[in-house]
Amino acid sequence: MVARCQCDPKCKRPPLPSQPFCSVHQISCLRTAPLSGYEPPYAPSRYNKTRRVKDSHNCFAYAFDYIDLPSETECNETTCATPFHQPGTKSGYPKWSKIKGKRCPDLFARLRADIPGIKMSSFTRKCPRGTSKIAVVVDPKEDYHFYRQDADGYWSHKPGGTRVRRTDAKGHLIYDPSLAARDYVEGSSHLNYSRFCGYMCAPRTKTLKFKRGGDRPEHLSTRDRIFSQ
Repeated sequence: MVARCQCDPKCKRPPLPSQPFCSVHQISCLRTAPLSGYEPPYAPSRYNKTRRVKDSHNCFAYAFDYIDLPSETECNETTCATPFHQPGTKSGYPKWSKIKGKRCPDLFARLRADIPGIKMSSFTRKCPRGTSKIAVVVDPKEDYHFYRQDADGYWSHKPGGTRVRRTDAKGHLIYDPSLAARDYVEGSSHLNYSRFCGYMCAPRTKTLKFKRGGDRPEHLSTRDRIFSQ
């Protein structure tokens, strides 16, 4: 995916270095994703500061601002052998390793089962009180990935057991995940999140409970340790 301006879906101009907009829309971008007032702040240190947190939480947990600290036996500052939280595990869906491919409808079904009341949305629609936007994408053959909108309007994500970031595959700030660069084929993960599934309004005032599942990180490939599985 070639980097492009994230202001207007019709704009084909390249973005300025590190920025989400082209030279024209850097001055004025009228297309916005309105805030509900319940967006979590961009505070990457909450997940990055210790290996025990960073290595045991993936994009799914991060999108919902969820922290479930594993025991020091499973995960400490030297090694981390605990699996990630996975959509649908709490509701009894099969492990992702037993499913051929990753499809948007499957992912949505798992999210609705784990989080009753979660609703579809759009970039320009304001989420209801007590909720804020997340975005879901998939590499149809390999993986899923989540983004969340932060309190300043930009979007951030946490690829697998790596550090939280708010830049896309080309190093640009993320203003709209649907227009951001999501092709990591040339990097260490070899993933291309070519399919944009959609936006959802995630609860921010409810206590959520997710479940870990799947293989342990040390048994996975480099690609899967870096990203969601």
